[in-house]
Amino acid sequence: MSIGDGLDCFLRGARMAWARPLRAFVWAPMAVSALLVAVLLAIGFSLVQDALAAVVAFLPEWLDWLAKLLAPLVYLLGLLMASWLFGFVAVIVASPFLGFLSARAERFAFGDGPNMEDGFWLGVARAFAREGRKLAYHLPRLAVVFALTFVPLLNAAAPVLWFAFGAWMLAVQFVDYAGENRGLEFRATVAVLRANRGAALGFGALATLLLAVPFGALLAIPAGVVGGALLWRRCGGAAQPSVP
Repeated sequence: MSIGDGLDCFLRGARMAWARPLRAFVWAPMAVSALLVAVLLAIGFSLVQDALAAVVAFLPEWLDWLAKLLAPLVYLLGLLMASWLFGFVAVIVASPFLGFLSARAERFAFGDGPNMEDGFWLGVARAFAREGRKLAYHLPRLAVVFALTFVPLLNAAAPVLWFAFGAWMLAVQFVDYAGENRGLEFRATVAVLRANRGAALGFGALATLLLAVPFGALLAIPAGVVGGALLWRRCGGAAQPSVP
C-alpha cells in the first residue's frame, strides 16, 4: 500500500468522525483533550517566558536587538513543539474513550466490528495498560532518534528524522485501537503497519502536521482514531484472528 492510501484513510476519518452515529463518541475525548492541552499550554507558555528571560539576561546590552528578534521565534517554536507534545499526551489520557470510537467507526463504515462488552472501568484499566505497552515500544526508539540529533552530519537530517518518527508513532497509536478491541497483542498492530509502511507513514504524517497546530489535537484525535480503524481494515488487519 502507498502513502496515498494512508492519506486517504486519515482524510476519510476526519469526515466520518462528525457523522451523526459517531458524534456521541467524539465529544468526551475532545473535552478531555481541550482541557488538558489548555492547561499544559498555559504551563508551557510560562516556562518559555522564563527561559527567554534567562537567555536575554545573559546577552550584553549591544545585543538587545537580538533579543527582540529571538523572542517571537522562540515563542513560535515553543508553541509548535508544545502543541505536538501535549497533543500526544492528550491522546494517551483520552485513550479509554477512543477504543469505543474506533469500534463504532468500524461498525458505521463496514457494518461489523469488534464487540465492546467489557464494563467501562475494566476498559479504562485495559486501555492504560495498553498505553504502557506502547510507551515501552516508543521510548527506546525516541532515545535513539534524540541521540542521532547530536551526531555530526546526521544532525542535519534531524528534522526529517523527527517528523518520520512522529508519523510512525502516531500511526501506531491510532491504528492500534482496532487491534486492541480485538484482544490482539500490540505486536500484531506493529506487524500490520510494517507490512504497509508507506500507508502508515502517509497516515501519520497528516496526524503529525495537525498536532503541531495549537489545539489541533481536537481535530487530529477523532480523525486519527476513525481513520486508524479504516486503515486497519484496508491493511488487512481484520483478517487477524480475534481473541475471545
